[in-house]
Amino acid sequence: MARVKAPVCSCSCKMKRLYTRAEGGKGWDQIGWLCTCGCGSITMDEGEWTLVGCDENGCCD
Repeated sequence: MARVKAPVCSCSCKMKRLYTRAEGGKGWDQIGWLCTCGCGSITMDEGEWTLVGCDENGCCD
């Protein structure tokens, strides 16, 4: 598997890869990114949807 550079949220924190169990229970599928600083920012791979912005949660004052 090729290395992918982790994106950063608007707080400049590295995001962590999110996985879900693969079809049939064998292996893992990559589904998106989760911010590790606790601001709750999640970006899904398909279409780059951002579910929660960092500024909305107040961790980036």
